[in-house]
Amino acid sequence: MVASFALALGLAGCAAAGGAGMGGGSANELLAEDFTPDMQVLTLYQAVQRLRPAWLRGRGGQNPRVYVDGVMRGGLDELEALRVDQVQGAERMSPSDATTRYGTDHGGGVIFVLLRR
Repeated sequence: MVASFALALGLAGCAAAGGAGMGGGSANELLAEDFTPDMQVLTLYQAVQRLRPAWLRGRGGQNPRVYVDGVMRGGLDELEALRVDQVQGAERMSPSDATTRYGTDHGGGVIFVLLRR
């Protein structure tokens, strides 16, 4: 009885946290559909700041690295250089996953950006 209650409580918590709230999709991705005209933002940085502000906070004093179409471009200032109408989607990799995959210089996480063709 206690185990089934704990399982039900855990599943309810997962269901409640599943959506990202604003912007639809998961908490680790943004799609072109998320950048609606009523947002009145021009740059990807502004959109991320509004829809996924946690993406902009790194860990241990390190900011996230930004990859555009698979190529590392630099830091968060790269998001300022991209207009939302250029972006097909963006995805965040957590600091722990980024450190495991790319090394300790990625301790702030990674934001992957895919541009429209």
